[in-house]
Amino acid sequence: MILGILDAEGGGARYGEELSRTAAGMVPQGRSPQPSVWSNRHLAVCWVPERINTLDEHPQPFFSCDNTVAVMNQGKIHNVGEIKGWLGPDCRFRTGCSGEVLAHLYEKSQDGFLDRVNGKFAFALWDGRNEKLLLGRDHFGVEPVFYFRDGTRLIFSSSLRAILATGWVDKQLDHEAVLQYLLYCYNPGSATFFRGIHSLPPGHILSASGSTVSIRRYWRLSFAEADGKTADQYCDEIPDRIQNAIRIRLEPECPPGIFLSGGTDSSTVATLSSRLSREPIRTFSFRCAGRSYDESRYSRFMAQHLGAQHTEIPYGPEQLPLISKAVEWMDEPFCDIGIEIATFLLGGAAGGSVGYVLSGEGGDELFGGHPVYVADKLAAVMDLFPRTLVKPLAERLARIPDSSEKSDIQVKIKRFAYSLSFPPELLSHRWRVYYQPGELRQLCTGHFLDSCDLGRMFESVLQHNADADGRDLLSRSLYSDLQTLVGFYLKRLGLLRAFSLESRLPLLDRGLVEYAATIPSRLKVRGLSRTKFMYRRALQSVLPPEILHGRPKLGHGVPMKSWLREDPNTIRWISDTLCDRSSLARGFFHSEFVQQMVKEHVSKTNNHSHRLW
Repeated sequence: MILGILDAEGGGARYGEELSRTAAGMVPQGRSPQPSVWSNRHLAVCWVPERINTLDEHPQPFFSCDNTVAVMNQGKIHNVGEIKGWLGPDCRFRTGCSGEVLAHLYEKSQDGFLDRVNGKFAFALWDGRNEKLLLGRDHFGVEPVFYFRDGTRLIFSSSLRAILATGWVDKQLDHEAVLQYLLYCYNPGSATFFRGIHSLPPGHILSASGSTVSIRRYWRLSFAEADGKTADQYCDEIPDRIQNAIRIRLEPECPPGIFLSGGTDSSTVATLSSRLSREPIRTFSFRCAGRSYDESRYSRFMAQHLGAQHTEIPYGPEQLPLISKAVEWMDEPFCDIGIEIATFLLGGAAGGSVGYVLSGEGGDELFGGHPVYVADKLAAVMDLFPRTLVKPLAERLARIPDSSEKSDIQVKIKRFAYSLSFPPELLSHRWRVYYQPGELRQLCTGHFLDSCDLGRMFESVLQHNADADGRDLLSRSLYSDLQTLVGFYLKRLGLLRAFSLESRLPLLDRGLVEYAATIPSRLKVRGLSRTKFMYRRALQSVLPPEILHGRPKLGHGVPMKSWLREDPNTIRWISDTLCDRSSLARGFFHSEFVQQMVKEHVSKTNNHSHRLW
């Protein structure tokens, strides 16, 4: 963890002592903090190791040879060897840690020092010669960076809770950020739940000198130009590029674990990892009962196919109260409809047996795997018809009863009809919004909504969508999801730190993502059913047909909506939690509307599982 403060008026040494006490108090019981503190006249920075053997690097901070550059880094740069070769033999390395790599790159090129970096990182870099502080975050936001400006002071950390723990920030809720959470089940904007505290966007650098602060984007993903290669060329290149992304994330003496759902992405990561391993890989999955939810047969099949040491964790409604422990490791809430608990369960199983895990997040966004991309195509046709014709039909279809299945045609039609009312400019996010403006007014009290502008409630997503430079609908949706939805997945994987466990994401390799952005959209989604078209074709030599073609896309889900209808303890727990005395005292929500949602959900009138959870 990094925690620091820059004050244009001085006092660095005094701040250092306070930061050290704050950081020590943030360390979970049983973990020795051993904070490193460094300060000068204006700056104080504290670094606390996370006790993750594959992630904690020393020394922290790293100083350049002439002590003009000091770097504290959280994370890992994966292509250190490549960077060393580029810097040449005249650049002498003392440690090879990620902080030293950043220092050497900065000394060579202050403006473009992250151009060649491939990895996950959150760093604080002090340029003593120019008396300038730089805060940086990796391309996809795997590692977080938060900051707060208070007059002449800039308070920053890789932990939002650490900033709050300093006592230097007034804990006032930002209602508009909470509204984003209600809309999407996570907060896609840079404003956090706490007024004045912001998250540095992925692929950005914050520069602070004195009381002047500026933020610039150092990397932008482009879908503007297709590569023009043949389909056979893509088929040859895709597996090799994925394997290279895996290779640079492996520790030679520390084999990884694999989170294996049995889907194409996790199965590909597991298969190509096993080809690089000298011993059987270790795989981990969870199992939920329910015909349209249980994917365990696919993960077991893949584990047996690869000769892996497989661990399967049962997951039922009795595990739901674990959310209280998972929340302790969240900087701010996010709702992954029970998958956050599944991640917590997997972390508990893998922690202690492996040092890090590989996961398949990102494949759907790279190669067009989400069903919403097909929904985009259908909606583009519907949007051509006059609204006066579409609206009555959509309203009628939205009223059909819900099904207990995960993705049957009834569920899809109902969700599609509900989402047609949202602006087409939302692109794929159109299918991920959980409240219409009228419903928000029924749910939220005037006390809550008075500080919210419902006319701007989609603004954070629309800004990302406006940045997309792709020439077609799918490429713009893919860009948007890589800027927003991927961050949602990363929040979930951040829970693994509770078990001194690190996640590594080969499908979010910078070079692989840039390469996938050049593949034409017509090779990613064909027609109204063939998602991941080119990707599946490229994996013919990697995956068995039972996985590649013989299984439906279930999304490794949890039957939360069934638990909220059929398990009396879950129904009682959810209802009691939402309508207990402390919840009502906050004055955010109308309890009558909450109880109405519970009744509608239990009766299968509507699926409110995401809203209630």
